[in-house]
Amino acid sequence: MASLVATIAYFNAVRIKEAPLQDSWKKLARYAFVVEILSSFAVFGILYYVLYNHFFEYKYVWRNSSRTLEVKYLLSSFWADQEGSFLLWSLWHSVLGCILMFRAKKWEAPVMTVLSFAQFCLASMLLGIYIFGYRVGSNPFLLLRQAEENINLPWVSLPDYLSKIPDGNGLNPLLQNYWMVIHPPVLFLGFASMIVPFAFAFGGLWTRQYTEWTKPAMPWALFAGMILGTGVMMGAAWAYESLTFGGYWAWDPVENGSLVPWITLVAGIHTLLAYRSTGHALKSTFFFFFISFVLILYATFLTRSGILGETSVHSFTDLGMSGQLLVYMAVFTIPAFTLLIMRRKEIPDVKREESSYSREFWLFVGSLVLLIAAIQITFTTSIPVWNKLFKLNMAPPTEAVFHYNKIQIWVAIVLGLLTAIVQFLKYKDTPRKHVTQKLLWPTVIALVATALIGWLGNINFRAYGAGFLVAIYIMLFASVYAIIANTAYIFSGLKGKVRSAGASVAHIGFGMILLGVLISSSKKETISIDKMKMIEPGFFGEQSKENPRENLMLPRNFPIQMGAYHVTYAGDSTVPGDPKTYYVVRYEKKDPANGATLESFTLYPDAFVNTKGQEGLTPNPSSRHYLTKDIFTYITAVPRKDAANDTAQYRTHQVQQGDSIFFSSGYMVFTGLQTQPENRNYQAQTGDLAVGAKLQVYNKNNEQFTLQPVYYIRDSTYQFSVPDTLSPLSLYVKFSKIMPKDNKIELEVKEGGTFDDYIVLKAFIFPYINVLWIGVLIMIAGFVMSIVQRAKKTAEKVAVKSGKIAVSEEL
Repeated sequence: MASLVATIAYFNAVRIKEAPLQDSWKKLARYAFVVEILSSFAVFGILYYVLYNHFFEYKYVWRNSSRTLEVKYLLSSFWADQEGSFLLWSLWHSVLGCILMFRAKKWEAPVMTVLSFAQFCLASMLLGIYIFGYRVGSNPFLLLRQAEENINLPWVSLPDYLSKIPDGNGLNPLLQNYWMVIHPPVLFLGFASMIVPFAFAFGGLWTRQYTEWTKPAMPWALFAGMILGTGVMMGAAWAYESLTFGGYWAWDPVENGSLVPWITLVAGIHTLLAYRSTGHALKSTFFFFFISFVLILYATFLTRSGILGETSVHSFTDLGMSGQLLVYMAVFTIPAFTLLIMRRKEIPDVKREESSYSREFWLFVGSLVLLIAAIQITFTTSIPVWNKLFKLNMAPPTEAVFHYNKIQIWVAIVLGLLTAIVQFLKYKDTPRKHVTQKLLWPTVIALVATALIGWLGNINFRAYGAGFLVAIYIMLFASVYAIIANTAYIFSGLKGKVRSAGASVAHIGFGMILLGVLISSSKKETISIDKMKMIEPGFFGEQSKENPRENLMLPRNFPIQMGAYHVTYAGDSTVPGDPKTYYVVRYEKKDPANGATLESFTLYPDAFVNTKGQEGLTPNPSSRHYLTKDIFTYITAVPRKDAANDTAQYRTHQVQQGDSIFFSSGYMVFTGLQTQPENRNYQAQTGDLAVGAKLQVYNKNNEQFTLQPVYYIRDSTYQFSVPDTLSPLSLYVKFSKIMPKDNKIELEVKEGGTFDDYIVLKAFIFPYINVLWIGVLIMIAGFVMSIVQRAKKTAEKVAVKSGKIAVSEEL
């Protein structure tokens, strides 16, 4: 109600021109919006209170939390579901609205009208009341016994029904990660901030101040671009460090939903720059700012309507708000674009065509390329929508990464080249000789650097065909060119004034992102190759996309060669109060010449195993970070804890040196006795009489292994046998007796029927992945520098204007 009052009051403050009445409406609007802010934070506090205290009578608490959940993940459970994420979005609107009330000045009323109405729409998502038989929103404080899906469960009507639910359903294991604590707040701040450029543009059209809005909108557009971009890349970092996408980007529909609005907003920022300097592209700026916020709403519909349930790994299920989300999108889309179409002829425009050697011309071209990229991504992501809307049966791409990459690589090439060249162009027109002189050395250096990287780095995408390989090398040049040319521009074009180089710094970061994506993808190497063929086809199930040959089985305490390393599964452990199982995986690299250890480290990938009594594995990767590469490891399978007991029996063999013993998957040869035996399960004590049986084992693939079971006498009386095991072959051997008269020994051999002490893992090497992450940080720094620069210029102009007014009054 406070949001609705604020919307109406701000609307009247714009509509009414009489100053006293206008001020009264504005005062009422401010009071109403303050009430709305307090209400939003009150709801936040109450919802967190019931989560923290585990009040499972509330459906939201029962569905998203449990008593075993760590405190930090209670915040994650707050925004793990639809109602909480809408509330988080609303909180950020409150914060931004509070700033705008004090900073927007003459634009306060039109901008806050839009923002207050957005708050009203978001608040409606949390109502959960019925109007004419239609449920509006979903109430986070709905009691479990009131939930429609539980109405047929008789026990919820019992007075003591809470005694039957001692614990909650818990948080999705994928969300029990520190990234879930920090990523959603940043991403939703990006979502919330996107309305501000939209509101300024709409306010400009509404009040017919078609040009004045652009100046105060620029810092907000830069802020929204910085925050949303940060949120998107934090999601990529989350996918890289904590999910099993096998990298930082999988073109998942939910990833695409947050990326596309950022792309169109960046396009709008560049057309606004062109307008501010030349008067061109104002209509385009209106369009881009409008479509960016609309795409935020469309992404919200895609991820929360349940329509992506079969194509995305982390979309929400439908809570019956699909129609409401469409209405929310329509009430912003229709008025904005209708007003733009109706008043398009009133919007100032420069009739003179831009020179092809002008900066504004290529800024506009770059924005069109970004728009094309956004259209392609949105179209493919929306295939489930087209199927439902037009009764089609289109199938999403089976190889999503390649499907997007083969198109988006050309977008990346054009953008890389434009970011390198455009800053050397002047607005309105540029002498050709000037461009040639300025770009000569950056171009030469970029060509040489590209040749060196391609030659020394052995960039390879041959699996995708020769045509794609050509595109790769062009993209390599474009990314290197963007970095070198923008660095050169800071010194040649800006004379070393780094504080004024926000755009160049952001472009350098963008070039590094392209370079990091290219190198890490082309040189990405799977090192967990199953050379011993221990994993049979179908091991992961018929529906799994896992390639068995790219997954390595590690028996416990048995070193397996993996790439340049010998890797050993040393065991697992759990921590009280932590539902995850941590697996100890030791990496060791040795010198082939002398066997000396060159490097050793331990990784601790973890996983939720058989969550809530169900079969399944939800892994979290672990990585070893280097300056030039990352070793990325995660668990793909573990044995079932309820596997059947091994009923196989030992068989006795009496052998002498040189004899063989055959078993189902190979044979072993007794090669002699070892008076100082080496067995990981035997620890010698003073007085022991010990001997080991040296066995050379061969399997059907002619792969060789060694075993050394031990027989020893302790205290001159007690006889012991320490078996040795060959886990990959489920082979167990005991040294049970020495027969000196016959010059023989007695061995007992058993082949295990089941083998349940292993893990299966997948490991990649990502070379130069840090180029990507450093590029992200540099691009964000460039955004920050641009925001500071714009704010500083605005303050200086205000100061100059105030000085002129003061002098005029004095005269």
